[in-house]
Amino acid sequence: MTTQFERQLDILPQSMLVHPVTIIGLGGIGSPTAYCLRKMGFKHFSLWDYNESDHGILESHNVPSQHYDQGDVGSPKVFAVKRQLETALGGDPCIVETHCTEFTKHESLEGIVIGGVDTMHARQSIWSAVKSSRAFVPLYVDGRIGVVWDHDTGTVTGEWIQVFSLMPSRLEDREFYEEGYLWDDDYAEPLRCTAQAVAYISFLVAGFIGAAVRMWATGKPVPRLKTYECLTADMMTSPANWLSLTEGQSVC
Repeated sequence: MTTQFERQLDILPQSMLVHPVTIIGLGGIGSPTAYCLRKMGFKHFSLWDYNESDHGILESHNVPSQHYDQGDVGSPKVFAVKRQLETALGGDPCIVETHCTEFTKHESLEGIVIGGVDTMHARQSIWSAVKSSRAFVPLYVDGRIGVVWDHDTGTVTGEWIQVFSLMPSRLEDREFYEEGYLWDDDYAEPLRCTAQAVAYISFLVAGFIGAAVRMWATGKPVPRLKTYECLTADMMTSPANWLSLTEGQSVC
C-alpha cells in the first residue's frame, strides 16, 4: 500500500506513523481530525465519545458542522467514525477501538492523545489520565474553538482556534498547560446555541492538529500553543522549544 501514499512520502513517511492515536470527543474537532489522521496514514485508533446530553448519539443539527452524513443521524458517533476510518483508504487495513462511554481520569493511555471536548471539566479528566500515563504518551494535542459575541450588535465578531501541542513527559510543558489554560468551567461563557461553529472551523482545526502531529512525528519544532483568529487570519504561537523523542530527548 506504499504507492497509495506516494505523494506525501517526502513530507510524512509512513515509517514515522508508528504510534496509536486516541481521540476523545468526536464533535466538530474530533470527527474531522480522526478522518484527517487516517488519510495521513495512521492505522490504529481508539475513539471515545459520550456525554449526558446526547449519550454520544449523532443528532441532525450536528451534521452541517461535523464530519458526518445525514445517514449517520441516530448512530453513536464512535461507530460512525469507525466506519469512516475503515473505508477511507480502500484496502489499507486499520484497527479502530470504540468506547461509547464517558472518559474518566482513571483510563490508561498510550500513543498520541487528542482532546476534542468542549468543557474544562472534560479537559481536566483527560489531562489527569495523560499525566498518569505520560511514560506511554509522547504527544498530547488539545484542540479548542470559540467565538466572540457582541451583545450590543447581536453578531459574532471573532472566531478563533487554539491547538495545544504538549509533550507530557516534560515538566516545562506540564507547567505551561496547567498554570494558564485549565481554568474552571465557571470562568468560561457557554457558546450560544446558534453561534457555535460552521464547517470551515472544523476543517481548519483538523488541519492544524494534523500539521502539529506531522511536525512532531518528523522531529520538527512544534509550538506549545497556536492561536488562529479566523475572521482576521491573525496567527499567534508560543515558542517552539522542543522536538520529538526521535531527536534524542530524555523522558523525565
